[in-house]
Amino acid sequence: MIAAYDNNGDLSILTAAERVLRSLPPTVDTQVSLSVVLLRRGRATGEIGYLEDALAEARSASAMAPPGDPLWAVVQGQISWALSTRYEFDRREADLTAAMRYAASAIETLDEEDPALPDLVVRCVNAYRLGFERFGRLADIDTAVRLARLLGRSTTDPDQILGARQSLAACLALRFARTGDHADIDEAARHCRDAMDTVPRRHIDRIALASTMTYVLMQRWVRGEGGEQDLREAIQISREIVTDLPKGEAFRAQLLANHASLLFIQALEGESSTHLEEAVRRAREAVDAQSGGANRAGHLANLANLLLVQARLGSDPAGVRAAVEMGKAALAGLSPGNPDRARALNILGSALRIQHLVDHDPADLDAAVGMWRSAAGSRVGPVEFRMAAARNLARAGGEIGDVALALEAHSTAIGLLPLLAWRGLDRSVQEKRLTETAGLAGDAAAWALAAGQPERAVELLEQGRQVLWSQAVQTRSDLSLLSVVAPELAAELDQVRRELDGAEAAPTVRIPAGPGDQRVWQIGNELLTSAIGGPTRSDTADAGHQRRLAERWEELVAAARLQPGLAGFLATLSLDDLRPAAAGGAVVLVNTSVRRSDALIVTTTGVHPVPLPWLTSEAAQKRAAALLSAQREAESRGGGAVARAALRQTLVSIQRWLWDTVAEPVCTALATIAPAGPDGRHRVWWCPTGPLTMLPLHAAGRFGSALTARRRLSVAARCVSSYTPSLSALSRARSAPALPGPPRAFAVGLGSLPGQAPLPAVNDELRAVSSHVPGLRILSGRSATVASVLAALEDHTWAHFACHGEQDFEKPSAGALRLVDGRLSVLDLAGTARDRGAALADLAYLSACRTAAGGRDLPDEAIHLTAALQLAGFRHVIGSQWAVSDRVAAQVAGDVYATLASDGRLDATRAAYALDAAIERVRQEQPDRPDLWAALIHTGP
Repeated sequence: MIAAYDNNGDLSILTAAERVLRSLPPTVDTQVSLSVVLLRRGRATGEIGYLEDALAEARSASAMAPPGDPLWAVVQGQISWALSTRYEFDRREADLTAAMRYAASAIETLDEEDPALPDLVVRCVNAYRLGFERFGRLADIDTAVRLARLLGRSTTDPDQILGARQSLAACLALRFARTGDHADIDEAARHCRDAMDTVPRRHIDRIALASTMTYVLMQRWVRGEGGEQDLREAIQISREIVTDLPKGEAFRAQLLANHASLLFIQALEGESSTHLEEAVRRAREAVDAQSGGANRAGHLANLANLLLVQARLGSDPAGVRAAVEMGKAALAGLSPGNPDRARALNILGSALRIQHLVDHDPADLDAAVGMWRSAAGSRVGPVEFRMAAARNLARAGGEIGDVALALEAHSTAIGLLPLLAWRGLDRSVQEKRLTETAGLAGDAAAWALAAGQPERAVELLEQGRQVLWSQAVQTRSDLSLLSVVAPELAAELDQVRRELDGAEAAPTVRIPAGPGDQRVWQIGNELLTSAIGGPTRSDTADAGHQRRLAERWEELVAAARLQPGLAGFLATLSLDDLRPAAAGGAVVLVNTSVRRSDALIVTTTGVHPVPLPWLTSEAAQKRAAALLSAQREAESRGGGAVARAALRQTLVSIQRWLWDTVAEPVCTALATIAPAGPDGRHRVWWCPTGPLTMLPLHAAGRFGSALTARRRLSVAARCVSSYTPSLSALSRARSAPALPGPPRAFAVGLGSLPGQAPLPAVNDELRAVSSHVPGLRILSGRSATVASVLAALEDHTWAHFACHGEQDFEKPSAGALRLVDGRLSVLDLAGTARDRGAALADLAYLSACRTAAGGRDLPDEAIHLTAALQLAGFRHVIGSQWAVSDRVAAQVAGDVYATLASDGRLDATRAAYALDAAIERVRQEQPDRPDLWAALIHTGP
């Protein structure tokens, strides 16, 4: 009977099956079968009573099959299945936790030769999948994948094979969303296609299968893995689902909402003007199909957003008012503690703002500001929507010229960045999320300066940049220390944050850039992010759970700050904490934004703002892009003398532009702010933001004539320069204790590698270094492996690399050093960070290409090899911003080490001055060749 129901979805068949089973004497088999029938009926109708009865029948079967009974495991699995199904409907976490417990008990008895194995596995896999979605534990989805594979191998039943393929595809797709493993998503698509080729169109399980296929296709599309064909196929399959769906199907509203979202994306792609109208129609059907509760409120919010976009495209004031009314209805259906409320507030705020532009009623704009402020400040709302609300609020403040409001909103957004890129997320997801907020810290600092608060500007730049490195440092210091002092508190805090963020098991969905109104693209991005999975939370259960988690998080942080030495646990640093980093000189933060550009000179006595009226964000972007393009041409296999000359000319132009717009005003200000050294030069640590991180501020100036030399028209003539990615990084490096005794040093030398240009001067460079560094251990040839270098980093305090380096400007975490057996990446080096907070090594010298060049889309994160080695414990790091001439690199390295050993004792504290002197020698010989001498920079105290 169940097979007959599966083939046509006729509920009368389930009714007949239930009647027959209830007429039979109660046995384990009949009770389990009855539980299955009731589950099917509950899923089809959405009536929770059937699920309650299904659970009761499963428990009755359990009483008849004690441990040791051949059917005991199957019964435990049935209870797990009933609980997990009920969880899908009302989201009571206790049900999911119990379902996973029953599944684990059943799985412990697994015997691959047991004929009951397929029945057991099909009942348990769902609990682990849902557990991963709820708690984000990768081990749960790994278990679900293993069980689904096992089911496919252990059965010949067509329905079970179909279920195995669908479950496996869904689990693989979810795992791909977390890990980005291409093999998972491709295998998921293959399983879906194979299954769909064999199952009849009207088969009841085809709905779940087709939904999974749609999800798989959209995962590939939003990640840029598939083409437009994936989007079109997803819409075609989704249309088939809603066409064939029985009217009484419990998930009809959700599937209609998903279809509306897909149609909306296609409308934004510009393929057909009718798609938006169809999307609105389907969204209305979703609202009508959902009789009440939080789900209906979520569908109302989807519809409000669609109506707003439709009205904006059609310049329809009535449509805007309809969107406002729909948004208000959605908000009315969500309690203050519901996680979906932040999204509804954001949508209604946007609708009210547009209504203000139409009707010019100040009350609408005031209401919109209130909506966005509430959404941004939500303790339980998803962080993506809190961030969107904060940025909407910031935009509104800028548009009306309200400096206080803009500063408040930017400060709120900066405070959300650590949650947006929470450490529990996959690294690629963290970077993608931060890419969406590029420039936020610079804008925040600009508004603080507009408000006359330069000290606040410094604090915002510090909080809003290097988010990923800061979290790594906190993991190493704050959390590590808490783990020592109060390990149970540390473990609970980490788990609560994982659950509270709730996004690590799901992808950040992003509509790729395309033609058309960019404002519409932004709205579409927000809609897809929220609606691709649709609203599924229970207003009474899940919302309360989220609220309790938020409260518990605050309690745990407060408890941690009461522990000895942890008063500042996970707290942002104030300016008073940061100023000591500038001891012995000045830290110059150069900030650029679309609003204004300034230099903030930080000394131990305060902050001194220097307006830079001739520096614009657009010009900085163009200069950075020009330098990157010239580098690529010069370093490509086809790059010859012409390309190298073009790079040289590009650098000369950038040097002069940087001097005129940035360096000369800063140097003039330094003359009145900080004392110069014995040689008349200032000690400076440059800390640029945004696209300026790609440019050589230390090399700014006009070189080549005796007149310019006498007038000191260059940074080199007026400053001894270093760089720091942040004041915090400089403070950590400066506070590290000096290491006693001579350094334990090693060097890596690889002059030739397959597929790489030869580096003939590597041996000369190693001889020069070893002549000044007694006991230098050299790893070259076959000994220069990834494993051996990582081991050496743990045991040595000085490290020198003479080999090829590379940087992927689109994926900066992929930047690496080329070794004999593979790549030593940024993340590999960062992973060598010690458990202690203080640096444990002195000097790392990267005589390799592009080791201090960050990512194009994440410039403020400083994701490069130089920063990774500083995180790994090296106080001083020398790296390069672009490709280094092999001959010049060897000469400079020899000169640097000669200076470090000049008084018979190796001293890394002289690193900045040693590099400055070595570069000056090359510059004196060839002042018009910045491509030769300007690449190498020093980072550290």
